[in-house]
Amino acid sequence: MKKKLVSITGAVALTAMLASATYAFETPKETTKIEFASNNQKLPIVESQKQEIEMLKLQISLLENAVAPVSSSDAVNQWGKALTNRNGAHQYALFTPELKENTKTYFDINGWVTGTSSPWISSYKIKNEKKVNSHTNTYVVELQLATSTGPFGTETANLTVSKADANWFIDKVDVKKAADIWERTPYIPQKLFTYRATEYAFSIPVEWDTKYRSAEKNGQLVFSYVPKNKAISERTLFSIEKIKEQIWEDGYEDSLYQKLGVKNGFVYAILPVSENQYADRPDSIEYKEFEKMSLDFQLLKKTFMFIEN
Repeated sequence: MKKKLVSITGAVALTAMLASATYAFETPKETTKIEFASNNQKLPIVESQKQEIEMLKLQISLLENAVAPVSSSDAVNQWGKALTNRNGAHQYALFTPELKENTKTYFDINGWVTGTSSPWISSYKIKNEKKVNSHTNTYVVELQLATSTGPFGTETANLTVSKADANWFIDKVDVKKAADIWERTPYIPQKLFTYRATEYAFSIPVEWDTKYRSAEKNGQLVFSYVPKNKAISERTLFSIEKIKEQIWEDGYEDSLYQKLGVKNGFVYAILPVSENQYADRPDSIEYKEFEKMSLDFQLLKKTFMFIEN
């Protein structure tokens, strides 16, 4: 009889794995402790889950070891590539434990993908390197941006890289606030506030202030993006619907709706827009802000809670 394993979604597995991955380049100590189920042995579901989690931890640990930078410049070059590819898991693997701890929530909320689709980073270049001491170097990295219409200017990032045993890891990243690259990195703490509706509450970024309008009726909530330019119309960002459980089970479960919670026989679900509502203006500030807010709504899903009356 084949062993029964419970599959774990990529997002949950990756979160669990990266949080406990090793920092120094060494063979994980748990390697010899893993016991496999034989063909005639059926593990309980809980034990099966634990076993697969341990195997995934080992897998991620070995992957992180494989990309562990062998020099300070290697750390910076890998970071530039990971940022260009919007690969949050790769960026995270290059961090010191302290920076990992400070940025993990960001990666969790955004599904381990960083940045937005336009403008993007087309290339990067190390402009300056300074040796602080035998185990610390600093770098100035120039990032070239582009959009569908061509070059979109350059921005810079200042990195501090520290040595740990035989490897080097990124300890700090400074970027100019409100710059395009700032929106593509998790290194600036995001200030939040709690939005309270009648029946529930959730967190949204403080920077959304003055950029949205909300309308609530009978548990239904519609959030719209409001451009600063009053000549440009506002567009729906997402809606939260209150749906009877039976109706949800009969036709909503396989739809674009994403369940937030269940209370008193009703399913509360969010319906995000399927595409940027300013796609006809890809180089506009409205497109850029709408794209950023669409990514931020992942935070809403993580923080949604019912208000007890």
